[in-house]
Amino acid sequence: MGRKAHLLFCTAALWVAATPAAFAQDRPAAALPAGPAAGAENDGTIVVTARRREERLADVPTAASVIEITALTGRGGATSSGELLADQPGVRFNNLNSSITSEISIRASSTARATNGDPSVGLYRNGAYIAGGAVGGRNFTRLDFLDIGRVEVLRGTQGALYGRNAVGGAINIISAEPGFDLSGWASARYGFETNSFQTQAAVNVPLADGLAIRFSGDLMEQDKGFFYNPDNDVYFDRQKGHGLRGQLRLRRGPVDAIIMAETQRLTTPTIHYQIFIPAGTPGFPGGYIQDRFRYPWNTAPRATQDVDGLQAIFRIDLGGADLTSTTSYRKRRSEYDLDSDAVSPTELARARAAGEVGALTPIDPNAASYVVDTTDNLSQDIHISGVANRLTWLAGAEMLLLDSDFSVATIRSPTLANPSPGNIAPARLKFESYAAYGSLGFDISDSLNLTGELRYTHDSRSISARLYDLGTGLPTGGVSRIIDDSISTDNLSYNATLAYRLTSTILAYGKVGSSYRAGGFNTRLSDPRAPNPVQLLFGNENSTSYEVGIKGSPMRRGYFAIAGYYTALKDLIAQVDDGCALTNAACPVTAVAYLTNAGDAKSWGIEAEYSQGFDLGSGDGRLALSGSRQGGEVTSGRYDGLDLAQVPDWLASANLNLRYPVTDDVALTGNMLVSGQWGGKQELTATSVDLDDYVLVNLRVGVEFGKVSLTAFANNLFDELYYVAQAPTINRYSQPRVIGIEGRIAF
Repeated sequence: MGRKAHLLFCTAALWVAATPAAFAQDRPAAALPAGPAAGAENDGTIVVTARRREERLADVPTAASVIEITALTGRGGATSSGELLADQPGVRFNNLNSSITSEISIRASSTARATNGDPSVGLYRNGAYIAGGAVGGRNFTRLDFLDIGRVEVLRGTQGALYGRNAVGGAINIISAEPGFDLSGWASARYGFETNSFQTQAAVNVPLADGLAIRFSGDLMEQDKGFFYNPDNDVYFDRQKGHGLRGQLRLRRGPVDAIIMAETQRLTTPTIHYQIFIPAGTPGFPGGYIQDRFRYPWNTAPRATQDVDGLQAIFRIDLGGADLTSTTSYRKRRSEYDLDSDAVSPTELARARAAGEVGALTPIDPNAASYVVDTTDNLSQDIHISGVANRLTWLAGAEMLLLDSDFSVATIRSPTLANPSPGNIAPARLKFESYAAYGSLGFDISDSLNLTGELRYTHDSRSISARLYDLGTGLPTGGVSRIIDDSISTDNLSYNATLAYRLTSTILAYGKVGSSYRAGGFNTRLSDPRAPNPVQLLFGNENSTSYEVGIKGSPMRRGYFAIAGYYTALKDLIAQVDDGCALTNAACPVTAVAYLTNAGDAKSWGIEAEYSQGFDLGSGDGRLALSGSRQGGEVTSGRYDGLDLAQVPDWLASANLNLRYPVTDDVALTGNMLVSGQWGGKQELTATSVDLDDYVLVNLRVGVEFGKVSLTAFANNLFDELYYVAQAPTINRYSQPRVIGIEGRIAF
């Protein structure tokens, strides 16, 4: 990483050298705020950077939502993507029990479960791309949810301005920035069922005129859970660790600069599942079904994720144009341990004696996998934007350098026929991407605007992978396990939007755009007996999307948006597996999931959201509703006619927030969040099971005493238990109800 660190510090030094002259101009800073306007009457006044420049949400001709920190705090905050995005139309969190392997899907975009593929949604922190890598790069980390300022959710193809992998959309979590007043907050939460204690805090300190610092911290201690491993006396869903962030902000004249450093050390919930094999299955005469919450693994379950990050953001008002530079470096290390057979020797002996498992059924109770990925991500974005008469323009360039060192160690029981204790498969993935992009908007009239966006990207990706015997340390597996390959691709993505203002408060638009999801390499190869062996290479997925919508704030304290879309996908990247299973006599081992180009596909949908503030006597409230209907199928190749996997037919949510003052210093508060999904298929197969339907209700009631609040909460109030994933022999369950209390203070 020497080259990347050198580039990071050289970039920072260049900006430091350039800023004195800008300081000397002593022009006032940009007038637009970074959040909602003071006393905002409706959501349309919120200022966003959805098109990489500041503008009102109601003026952005695309399907976009903003999660404000006040609304997020009202429903208890978020420490995971599922909590953060629960009320967003067309957005689904594919929960695989562990934050390391889970991922986000928007508008029927495909997922890359249990593989090393890139996400189909662009993940950003403060405008910097943070996804990618073999493990842990398809989801935000817990650190990203610390001290949020706001979250921008862009639905639909965003390839022209956000680049690779923004096929379904892009999500930008924007951290709270240092302000120039003394302020802060702190919270503490306890969950009774899980014996979990969490505390978070932030403090903002002005040091001088235009100079401030902000420190944020997160501490998590949870030694219990719902999913238990009795053989090692440990819970799969335990958590323990901390996150810290420090920021320095300097604002002088036209220059606004923020330097940030952050770190996370975290034991996080790990993969867990129930073995479920019905009676009569070949090799399992009595059937073998584990308890829903107790899994007898002899390999101790464990998952950790450590993050270190540096970021430098510079914004300069050039007088008629605004320049923004974002330099970001992130090192992410993700690990997890997996009992590949999900039984201990003692448990297997019991099951054989009970007639649940056949005496000759080939199961190795000592089989396990240990996965480690260290990914370094360095990105640099610089863009300039301005307005001239009827023209709105933007030009920018971006660089992304990503290195991922990835290894899977697989252990087994040595035998006379095969004395090897297992093997280790290290791989080195390198990715370089360079892009230039821009946009040009023209006001044809006071009501009609035409905007075009264009992005050229050059990607290079390479892999070097081997397989070594753990006993001898020598190469094994033959020439098929010596992998040295590279691919290089170019892409031109575009977006064209025609927007018409029907009234002063209602905007209608139509748009067409393209995007791509980067191809790559599968690094986990199959057992030689696999019916559908893993393919090494998969290519880019390209998409063209058409969207029409209407949005606005025609009513006081209200906001609505409706959008419909159709997306044509070429060379869909889909997750499949090699056909192995404990119940497959031809290949009786755990299946290996991999990515392949499954053919062309199409997806479509309609989504709506509505938010309305209202008076409640001397108090007030806000009701936010969202819903979406989506679908899609493969239209060519061997999967022709199959429904897209992991795409619910329906998604819906309702969020009600209330506050009622009892006295001048005392107020009652309440929040109810209802979210659900219905329909859809689990896998891209003709025999796929359906996704599980569910409706979750989270409830919070509390009292405020000035700046201090005390709240009781129940997450999953009605204790809904559903499958988050299913495979031929395994079930993964959702988290049951958690009841707790939370205290918060602000100053």
